[in-house]
Amino acid sequence: MASHDEAECDTSPDPASHQLPHIFIIAGPSATGKSTVAQAIAKTFGLPMVEGDDLHPQENIDKMSQGHPLTDDDRWDWLKTVASVSVNTSKPPTSPPYELHGERQGRPACITTCSALKRKYRDLLRSQLPKPETAILHFLFLTASEEELLRRIEERNNHFMKKNMVRSQIVTAEVPKTLELELDGGEGLFEGVGGDGSGGFENDCTVIWTDNLSQDEVVEKAVEVVKQLMILDIGPTECSGGEEGD
Repeated sequence: MASHDEAECDTSPDPASHQLPHIFIIAGPSATGKSTVAQAIAKTFGLPMVEGDDLHPQENIDKMSQGHPLTDDDRWDWLKTVASVSVNTSKPPTSPPYELHGERQGRPACITTCSALKRKYRDLLRSQLPKPETAILHFLFLTASEEELLRRIEERNNHFMKKNMVRSQIVTAEVPKTLELELDGGEGLFEGVGGDGSGGFENDCTVIWTDNLSQDEVVEKAVEVVKQLMILDIGPTECSGGEEGD
């Protein structure tokens, strides 16, 4: 019969499941800083990054360049491509949080930008990355007021997103409904980490409102969210409850 201490050891994560990639989707309307945030997270932890806009077929790019919003039919194949490329691109972090070390440096991961404005778009991505068979998915949804987004888009040059399309995105956007969760004393910083999304909640989402935050503050919050998810994802690294040799 296994001892109490041995039973505690059995609760460690399965090594095979630990290799499933963790896909972090940086979502939200245009001009919320998705690319900047994604680049910062990727650099901080030494993770690969996928720019969702780069995966649009040429017909989608042409349509947006002419000021026409994409339809759902325009997005389905693109979203499937975003999912598959993210999984195939994922690699273990080269600069994991200091809490992770040695063999426990963290599962393979990828940082991906993708607007994922509607619940059904996020659901499609979830269907392509079902836990635990393919990957573990988490959304960081960046958003802001229409006034702030229009101000930002006016400051951009040579971007295919036009002002009328920003308004269309705002109308289209379905900000995830999440449960607030306090982690490590960060009250109000993290929302909706963990859970299964039941009851209308999307608890694999974290929402960050960017109106009154500087770019550096948005980056700081997003990096901290990913750090905490990477740490919580690992579980205990060794058995507890007794000294070595007991």
